[in-house]
Amino acid sequence: MKIKVLGGGREVGRAAYLVEDGSQRFLLDYGVNFDERDMPRLPQHVRPVDVSGLIVSHAHLDHVGAAPYLYITGRPKAFSTKPTLEVARLLTMDFLKLNAAVIEYDMREFENLYDNTVFLDYGETYEEDGFKLVFANAGHIIGSSITYLETGSGRRLMYTGDINDRETWTLPGAETLETGVETVIVESTYGGRNHPPRHVVEKRLLEIVEETIDRKGTVLIPAFSVGRSQEIAALIASEAPYIEVYLDGMIKDITDIYLRYRKYLRDPALFNKVFETVNFVTGTRDRKKIINKPCVIIASAGMLKGGPSVYYLKKLHQNPRNSIIMVSYQAPNSNGHKLLEAGEIPELEVGRVNARVEWLDFSSHAGQKGLVDILSRYKSTVRDIIIVHGGEEEAFSLREAILEELGSDVRIHVPNTGDEIDVA
Repeated sequence: MKIKVLGGGREVGRAAYLVEDGSQRFLLDYGVNFDERDMPRLPQHVRPVDVSGLIVSHAHLDHVGAAPYLYITGRPKAFSTKPTLEVARLLTMDFLKLNAAVIEYDMREFENLYDNTVFLDYGETYEEDGFKLVFANAGHIIGSSITYLETGSGRRLMYTGDINDRETWTLPGAETLETGVETVIVESTYGGRNHPPRHVVEKRLLEIVEETIDRKGTVLIPAFSVGRSQEIAALIASEAPYIEVYLDGMIKDITDIYLRYRKYLRDPALFNKVFETVNFVTGTRDRKKIINKPCVIIASAGMLKGGPSVYYLKKLHQNPRNSIIMVSYQAPNSNGHKLLEAGEIPELEVGRVNARVEWLDFSSHAGQKGLVDILSRYKSTVRDIIIVHGGEEEAFSLREAILEELGSDVRIHVPNTGDEIDVA
């Protein structure tokens, strides 16, 4: 068996891994990331005719953003959960609004992908041409999956995708299957560090919110539309129901998908109750009304790249009574990163920020200990571990931690994009 790293080698995003075993070729994700000029970077090319099956682990663009390219001239069979492609449709539409000039597909190709997808629920086994495929909950965002693949020759592989071992207000933690996998492809976004306990971070956020409301200020929480927004809204609405919460941007459309696929949630009844009490912003009039109101505004986008969060930032940043709480990953060179580092964003005409600015670690990725704990469940059978989807420092730090836990009998690979690995 060979595994070709078409993207995601010693880098975050652009995930794309081609598993070849005899005549079978399975493509695990096909995503994009962005360069320093914020231009999309594609994974290495693979011909649609050479893909026996495309497996989409979850809806984020760094895992599915290049997949429609395969459906311009081809129709390979794809596999995913239903909410994954429902969310991916919205993210792809937004992606094309910003990048249509440099991307050679449009929504017709995404719909071709959708129409050629076999939708599986967690725990459901799919068998064809001698291979078996099962998904398990990865705990990252709604519908995110750990992939268990047994090829026609009997090789057993697990691909974590993006994985979160910790329970959140919206999702259960990752739920691995007890199966004898020999090869694991594991993400390493936070392979070199551990996250603080979730309850500590949640308590800190509630403290900042209540302090701000007490001084008649407004709290802005820029957040990813998928996952983070719903989690933060559920936390505040459940633990501080006396505080008004407003949500703005694509968050509403994503939340509608969460409500349609409640069986994927940790506590569907709680989620339904929460989203009967929060408020969705419907237009300019609502925005003007709430910027001077003691309340919490959760707005997309999480890195202040665009969307309503930028509007609110411009209106709220000068008042020291207000607070801006960043709860999402801030990529280098992103507006959110500039806010945290410099306290201003000249590109957005946002000068010195007088509002309180905080960043809290609400990551939806497992840290080093969580990743090692997951891998150790397969200690008796795993022979090859391939570390992907992380910067070089994070990936090699995870490698050392795995060696310490599993020993040197396991072959651990830290490939670059473009590398090919022979799995014995």
